[in-house]
Amino acid sequence: MPIYGYSCQKCGHTFQTLVRSGETPACPSCGSEELAQQLSLIATPAKQGTEAPMCEGGMGACGSCCGMGGCD
Repeated sequence: MPIYGYSCQKCGHTFQTLVRSGETPACPSCGSEELAQQLSLIATPAKQGTEAPMCEGGMGACGSCCGMGGCD
């Protein structure tokens, strides 16, 4: 069962949920099924014996991600 991110078209609530084949999720805030599926980025683990790349400019406003635009 994949995890999908959604944004409710009715109330604007964003959430992630497990979706079984053939199911239509509903907004946990208002119950609407008028949802827009959000783009999901997949994180891949680092290879054994390697380190994650470090940012030259330090941390971004959120405390990670180097301010590369991933934070809201």
